[in-house]
Amino acid sequence: MRATFHQTAKRFLGAAEGFLLSDPLSTNVVAVLAGRIAAEAQPRSDDYLWATVEDDDGRVLGVAMHTPPHGLFVSRMPAGAAAVLAGALADAGRALPGVNGAVSAIAPFAGAWAALTGQASTVVTAMRMYQLGELARPSGVPGRPAVAAAPADVALAASWFGAFHDEAQPRAPVEDWRALAERRVAAGEVHLWHDGGAPVAVAAVSAPAAGVARVGPVYTPAGQRRRGYGAAVTAEATAAALTGGAEHVTLYTDLANPTSNSIYQAIGYRPDHDAEERTFQ
Repeated sequence: MRATFHQTAKRFLGAAEGFLLSDPLSTNVVAVLAGRIAAEAQPRSDDYLWATVEDDDGRVLGVAMHTPPHGLFVSRMPAGAAAVLAGALADAGRALPGVNGAVSAIAPFAGAWAALTGQASTVVTAMRMYQLGELARPSGVPGRPAVAAAPADVALAASWFGAFHDEAQPRAPVEDWRALAERRVAAGEVHLWHDGGAPVAVAAVSAPAAGVARVGPVYTPAGQRRRGYGAAVTAEATAAALTGGAEHVTLYTDLANPTSNSIYQAIGYRPDHDAEERTFQ
């Protein structure tokens, strides 16, 4: 086996296309970002690295991306392929703050990385990816169905994206929330639930990559919770993704939050695989 590094998202997509289609769920985070950058819908960086791991016959066994300051993101892949990837990155002198992705690949990668670099890892978030079965919109939620956010909603969306980060992902790098909101609102990816004439919850959903759209973030301000807004706006964003051509819709949950896990299952999401985020010391 060998790992191949691709310096551009476009070259990576060409090399990994077959694998992305064969496992569109665990590769979705990689495929969505690579697709946006290749289409010049999102800025690229020379520091970004895209990787495929191939067997001796050239068949792709897994993919990964590193977009500093974020950690490495890996798809599902055999344990041996994850170890080969770790070796190639260590040989290249790549500095990794952590690793994120499917547990089946994270554990062997982290073990190999520790043996090669002396950097042990700590699990900071245990997650689960859910895949939509049959959508069941919640009933009795006050307000009106979500609508796609307009340019006038960019400031609100940016504020809520930042609030979601601070509450749910405080260890993740801080982004330019305004720029992110502008891109996602312009792409029609941001949906708002309104009640009493004002927005009360937000859910964003990516454009499909290999047929898969991913919901996130979903955020309801603290004072508006326990009224069903989060479930309702998630269901509407999910429906918009299906209408927009997605064959499958997914989302990630934090396993430490039983409320969100139960809410998403109630509207039709079913577990697909477990994932985790680790930091390296």
